[in-house]
Amino acid sequence: MEQQDNNQTSLTRLQTSLQTEYNTAVQKFGSEYVDFLKQYPTLRKRDEVINTAYEAVRKGGMSLVQIDNHFAKGASEWWIKVMLIDLLTFLGAMDSVTSYQVKGIAARIRQEYYHLTPSELTHFFYSFSMGDYGKLYAGRTVNPQDILIGLKEYMYHLYEQRAQYDSDQRKIKQEQELEQSKREAVDFEEYKRIKGLPKDYKTPHEKVKEYIKKHQQESKRK
Repeated sequence: MEQQDNNQTSLTRLQTSLQTEYNTAVQKFGSEYVDFLKQYPTLRKRDEVINTAYEAVRKGGMSLVQIDNHFAKGASEWWIKVMLIDLLTFLGAMDSVTSYQVKGIAARIRQEYYHLTPSELTHFFYSFSMGDYGKLYAGRTVNPQDILIGLKEYMYHLYEQRAQYDSDQRKIKQEQELEQSKREAVDFEEYKRIKGLPKDYKTPHEKVKEYIKKHQQESKRK
């Protein structure tokens, strides 16, 4: 009972700390940052889950480095930290990790995987929570490498899905261009009408073919 009370106290303290940090982040990164946080909420607050890496790629969006360029340095790292706290809380590991470790994991993810989008990273956190990329030991200590190793493994799958998505988009574009060309194509009779050419107009190529045919016929008569 005492342990449960301690956990509840820790969670309350964490929520108060996050609210304070949230207010500071909004002041630092601007009111538009609020919209960004609503667009990419924590797993606990999401209405819909990003079920596949392909879906995460398809959603697109700014990369982590672009987020920092858009708002200010540190904007993407703060978001990653909030996502990590949500994940660790779900796994029951928040009492086994220090704030330094959380910040360190967030900083390393931002540094090494700057090209990830929030949707792609959100899918990883969800997959990790489902046990798809290893198990996080939530005893007396937590090894941050467990999360980073899981992310490294996830990246191999994500790169494959990015390549598949790019291939699918090229195929769609080619099909659209083919359909467009079919719609715009006209036969030669329509071409003559559009250009105002006489009905008996013949292209130079047709004239050469007729000359050759006529010459062959005359040769046979001789």
